[in-house]
Amino acid sequence: MQNETKFIGTKNKIELDLILKITKMKPVIKPTKPHRHQGYHELIFLSKGSGQHTVGNQVHEVFPPMGFYLNLGQVHCWDFSKIPEGFVILFKEDALTAYPRALSNLYRINEKFKLPRNEDALMNMLHLFYNDFKNGEHMELLSAHLNAIIYKTLHLPHHTENIHPNVVDEFSLFKRLINENYLQIKNADEYANLMHISIRKLNQISREAAGSTAIEVIRERILIEAKNLLTHTSLSVNEVAFQLNFSDASNFIKFFKSQTTLTPSEYRSKL
Repeated sequence: MQNETKFIGTKNKIELDLILKITKMKPVIKPTKPHRHQGYHELIFLSKGSGQHTVGNQVHEVFPPMGFYLNLGQVHCWDFSKIPEGFVILFKEDALTAYPRALSNLYRINEKFKLPRNEDALMNMLHLFYNDFKNGEHMELLSAHLNAIIYKTLHLPHHTENIHPNVVDEFSLFKRLINENYLQIKNADEYANLMHISIRKLNQISREAAGSTAIEVIRERILIEAKNLLTHTSLSVNEVAFQLNFSDASNFIKFFKSQTTLTPSEYRSKL
């Protein structure tokens, strides 16, 4: 059995019986260790604070007012230099059962987004959402709050524009299938079969939504996990290859170098 300390930690900040939770940022500046939140999405809205937020291998400077979106399983950590203020929304996909459009549009939210300094409407919505959650309001109302927040966030600067709703739905399904199967399925044709569309149609959807071919989207997801493991664990290159279900380490090294121009060892040494 491999040493458990080699692996990225998982934090469950949402109780098992909850599908949605909103909290205020903790008024502390203690750095956190890299960890992932398994099984739920996270939206973060910061009105005050400064420091750094590392997501995967990308370091973001924290200059509020701003926000972050974390997809399922993303690795991140905080290192604040000033006490933060704001809200954190944690939610499982079940919370948006009544709002399938909001669920399919999640991928359109930038990992990092700017909040307008002269716009209090979003923060007022978050305060109302928080108060209703603390007062134990019904899940139907809380889900409606979440739906409204997602749509408000979508209209902040730098999100993808002018994508047909059908493409949004199809690409969202594609991304979800990749998240569920990328360790076993690395071939675009198999995803097209799962979606009951042609590979040509899948490539068309991917290009329109992400500017990439389907296989490039798949490889990007595998690369993100490879970088997570190389950055945040002490697993050897052979062990990382095994975790990612490559046939052997040499195939993993070839894949990694084709995507980054570096071998996994070179990448790790540059961190």
